[in-house]
Amino acid sequence: MNLILLIKDIRLILKDLKFQVFFLVLVVLFIISAISSAVTYKTLNEEFQTDLYRHQQRASDGISTQMIKMLESNPLHVINKPSPAILFSSYPNYPDKINNGIIFYTPTFDYYGSETEELFQLNWYFIISILASFIMLILSFESISHEKRAGTLRLLSIYGIKRQVIFWHKYFCYMFLYLIIIIPPAMVSLILFFALSGTWSALFMLKLFLLLLISIPFTSFFVILGIFISMFKNYRNAIVVVVFIWLFFVVIVPQSANIIAEQVLPQKTSIEYEDMRVTAYNDEYQIWNDEHEIYILDQHRLREGTRVRAINACEEKESLINQLEIDENKRQLLLIQNISSISPFTQYEKISEIILDKGFYLLKFQQETAKSSIIQIANLMKEQDSRDELSLHHFYSKAEREKMVLRNSEETPFSNSIFEQPNLLFVTEIETETLAGKFKKVFINLLPILFLNIVLILVSVVRFERLDIR
Repeated sequence: MNLILLIKDIRLILKDLKFQVFFLVLVVLFIISAISSAVTYKTLNEEFQTDLYRHQQRASDGISTQMIKMLESNPLHVINKPSPAILFSSYPNYPDKINNGIIFYTPTFDYYGSETEELFQLNWYFIISILASFIMLILSFESISHEKRAGTLRLLSIYGIKRQVIFWHKYFCYMFLYLIIIIPPAMVSLILFFALSGTWSALFMLKLFLLLLISIPFTSFFVILGIFISMFKNYRNAIVVVVFIWLFFVVIVPQSANIIAEQVLPQKTSIEYEDMRVTAYNDEYQIWNDEHEIYILDQHRLREGTRVRAINACEEKESLINQLEIDENKRQLLLIQNISSISPFTQYEKISEIILDKGFYLLKFQQETAKSSIIQIANLMKEQDSRDELSLHHFYSKAEREKMVLRNSEETPFSNSIFEQPNLLFVTEIETETLAGKFKKVFINLLPILFLNIVLILVSVVRFERLDIR
């Protein structure tokens, strides 16, 4: 009897015009997303190859990699290579870039395809989470009320079918239908993307399939919510509630999180931070100048190293302001994420970032990569500079400007030689966490939505038991 009821419900929904229209819409959107993502991927890959070639040209021209000039003109480039992850992007809740000032260099983090201006960009994230959740709400919010109007609820109770059994029939029916409207079109979309983009990655296919599976508990939340709403007496009120709940989680929560975070932890402007850097540098310079009279035209101060110690101290003060800007920006971003975490969409977004190595999750590892690379580069430059007998070994960013002080001497404040390992200035490989570490973070982000599912199920079952089916 139970299996017959389940099959009956599935057949009825399959024949429903709303379901058929939604299914066709999703198929079309999946195909369009594959085509547009493939075109975007090829374009971004061409840009990446152009940038890589341009860097290789700079690294071999013998001018850009002259060590005395590198301190001011050659930042470290940390590149997020184009990836099939472009097929599964999220709408831009949070900025993807943080200016990270580190002594000796200011690295730049370049992203290909991670930034977008649209609120709803057509991709898998939009289809699977935002659109599919709305569809499942629309399909399920009549599940109980329709049975009640048709009189079948009363008939089933006469036959001794428990209400809990009816509830689970409805739930598994809609979850099965969700898999029908998502998995086949998604697989077609993925195959089409790989065919059009000329790329292939079994690992990426596995990651996307994992995201499809993880979307089940997120969709489950909206299915249960729809069943719960279907117990309302007023049909028109139910429609309003459905639309409001969807908009609340998709638009209101993320936008409110940004507004609240900006009020609680306001950010200074870039001009204010720049003024603070200049002030910190100049104040420290004035202290050294008052104590040691480190004028730029004083060759004695240059040779004895007093000026290099002063400049290093000034740049250290400047770097503290850089770090302050980074920390304040991070605190605001984390507050935004914490506030937004009440939305299932935010949790799913964070999980997708962990699995696909993108967004704010990747930024942390990019910064760590940048810091370790800069330390390695600085040590190599110092070691190479130490072998230059004509160099004064003055290792600071303004060393090139002071060559004019020693223009009649063969000495230079810093080595004029070419950096021996220019390949280190362009980083494209960024290691993230181990599989175990990722699994732990994914599970932690899954817990809130699993908890919401359990609570909503309990509330729905209790309400259904008390529902007047007359």
